Amino acid sequence: MTGVVVIIDELAMRRACIVSALEPWATLQHLRLVCCAPTDVATLKEEKDVRLVLLNTGGSSLAEPEQQEILQAAKALSSGPCAVISDRLDANDAVAAAGLGLQAFLPAMLPLDIVKQALSFIMNGGTYFPREALLATVTIHTHTTERYHVSDNGGSLTQRQAEVLERLRFGRSNKHIARELNMQEATVKVHVRQIMRKLGAENRTQAALLAQSKSPQTDDSELLRPQASTDALGLVPQNGARAYGAV
Repeated sequence: MTGVVVIIDELAMRRACIVSALEPWATLQHLRLVCCAPTDVATLKEEKDVRLVLLNTGGSSLAEPEQQEILQAAKALSSGPCAVISDRLDANDAVAAAGLGLQAFLPAMLPLDIVKQALSFIMNGGTYFPREALLATVTIHTHTTERYHVSDNGGSLTQRQAEVLERLRFGRSNKHIARELNMQEATVKVHVRQIMRKLGAENRTQAALLAQSKSPQTDDSELLRPQASTDALGLVPQNGARAYGAV
């Protein structure tokens, strides 16, 4: 069965360029590309099996009310992942995208091969955000069990929660975390909810980004062993970006 990728962009020429650039990737993934202007999003509600929604905001900020409305309409097309392509490498936009529950913020300056890898990754449950943009505004308080200390929302993380958070920041799924830490997947979900509450994160993505902003890069080798194709695709160090697994 062929899935659908919806591309939303207000400019017809830009839509055509995106379709042309992504067509080879879509063919390999057995996907059909469908594009429209923001004003025509409602006409796509009858599309079946929408696997991914891509919204190109151009030079507009996600803080603009018009973009917020378009995002809500785009997300209503599918329960699957939704990603933003933007001409702006703006920390506030990237953080806003994470807060809105989007699965990716893709600056238009990214190499096409990296964009394709990121799209494949988020379609398999991951999320992708440019690390250099997020580090401008996202902070966390301490390091590993000791560095994850939050006084306002319930105290510091337990050792087990810190272990779960370490794996969240490397894009591990709940299933992988449960396997690594020898616990039930339901228990992992409970830990993730507690971590989000204590860090003041609105979702799993924000928790992982908060952890990543203060994590020393020398620790990466311990957890950067491939476990699935999505883990391998999610790590894109050549662009300074990092991907995180979704709930």
